[in-house]
Amino acid sequence: MTKHMRSNVSRRTLLKLAGGASATAAAMRGLPRGTAAQGDTPVTGGTFTYGNSRPAQNVINPLNTIGTGQNVLIDALFLRLLYGRQWGDGINPDDSAPLDLAVAETMTEIEPNQAWEFTLRENVRWHDGQPVTADDVIFGIWLSLNRNTGGTSETSPIGIKGGERLQTEGAAVGEIEVEGATKLGDRAVRIELERPIANYWVNWTVGYWPMPFHIFGEMPFEALFSEPYATMPIGNGPFKAARYVDGQYMEMDPNEDFYLGRPHVGKYIVRFGEADTLTAALEGREIDGTNVSAGPVYDRLASLDFLATSQAPFDYPTGFAINAERFPEQAAGLNRAIQHAIDVDLINTQLYSGTLRPSNNLFGHVVGHEEAPAGFETRTFDPDRARAILTEIGWDNNRELEWLIWGRPGPAEDTRQAMLADVGIRATYRTIDVSAVIDELYREGNYDLAFTSFGNSQFFEENWKYIQCGRNYDQGGFNYARYCNEEVDALWQQGLDETDAARQKEIFDQINLMLNATPPQATLYRSSVPYIWNRRVRGAFPYQYQRPVRPALEKVWLAE
Repeated sequence: MTKHMRSNVSRRTLLKLAGGASATAAAMRGLPRGTAAQGDTPVTGGTFTYGNSRPAQNVINPLNTIGTGQNVLIDALFLRLLYGRQWGDGINPDDSAPLDLAVAETMTEIEPNQAWEFTLRENVRWHDGQPVTADDVIFGIWLSLNRNTGGTSETSPIGIKGGERLQTEGAAVGEIEVEGATKLGDRAVRIELERPIANYWVNWTVGYWPMPFHIFGEMPFEALFSEPYATMPIGNGPFKAARYVDGQYMEMDPNEDFYLGRPHVGKYIVRFGEADTLTAALEGREIDGTNVSAGPVYDRLASLDFLATSQAPFDYPTGFAINAERFPEQAAGLNRAIQHAIDVDLINTQLYSGTLRPSNNLFGHVVGHEEAPAGFETRTFDPDRARAILTEIGWDNNRELEWLIWGRPGPAEDTRQAMLADVGIRATYRTIDVSAVIDELYREGNYDLAFTSFGNSQFFEENWKYIQCGRNYDQGGFNYARYCNEEVDALWQQGLDETDAARQKEIFDQINLMLNATPPQATLYRSSVPYIWNRRVRGAFPYQYQRPVRPALEKVWLAE
């Protein structure tokens, strides 16, 4: 018999906290909008305009990035060696598609999950007409890893053999050598990792970006990210840089020689602006698409007939964490109780425009671990069970927890606070400036309760940084929860050392069950990044935040 439970935080109370968010609008989002016209015949021409935040710095180069302001432009101008998945035939990407070879034409696995040989396409050229060569591939890897360049890349050749030495020691201009990148010919390279990594390429953060050696090969590092190439780069992607106006827009022309054929649209413009400005521009039909935060604005735009929606999964495990140093005997129990205390479905419907994906599984974003192992306890909304857990751990319902937040609390925070109080977890906000987060949360652990995310990496080495004993900020980690389980750490190292993929999965399944029993985080959900598009946009909704696919900009066409 299924028992349907509701919190004492009523729907009316929640709507009041949310400022009257509409459930009707939330229901509309479930409709498959914007997909019906995929059978139409593409037309050529027109100006496609996308709205985005301004770049954090005036450098349009994949080897020196800080956020989507740059990445949106980079995806139009540059190609990787390969991508984790092909886009497919739909207006949104196919999550089950195979690897997408881009600069690479063929790929041969030499050592399972560790070494591959690639041949390169003859028809991939730089925007100045020069061919993309094996030297360019190796040069891009070397630049990306070399500490002396001064760049910071969000998408780098993680785990390649010899990469750590370049990152720690650096190399001088002209000393181009990467142990794990070997030239086999003008159009052939071998890539080798330090150790096998399953599903290595199905990862947005793994970026092998060729760089034009004929332009940058002898250039001093201090000039790499300067003009004229900083904002007018010579790339190899579907569009070419035409004009960059600081703080306003970037204009791009179609690459007539793109290896998949000339893009359909006649011009591509990315317009920079704040969220409110871009929302007004979208509603005024001045731009064709943009990212919009979930909530009332998204709901209103989604209800307009000339607009369509798409959502890109955002894979960070999100939830509350109790400071385990302050509550060493009760932190795990509190985290389990919180997982039962929060009505994720209600919050999702009323506050997050249906963009949340409920999940307690810390490893659910890792390819091959999407499904929790047998014996995993999924904790759904059950306030009575939450109260029972608090009784079991001897929790004092009169105790006031200090909830560390950065920024003004809104309806979502107030709703979670009320749901916690309903089961006996009282929390009072302590608001800090965002500039103090690293010191207060990561370094000092100066809090009782925090609501934030753990890592979303495909690599268990990276995810370990959030829970390894003593792996705090100054030790190169992000263990703000102050979690420590030496048995978990020992198994984790064993899993990293294991070369057999099946056996490695067994080990991390065992770790997952241990973390489920004594959770370092009250993992509640993974969110999604919502986009709104003018319905004249056909072929592809090209931007899908941090998914391992190349935005299919050459597929976009405009129906008038």
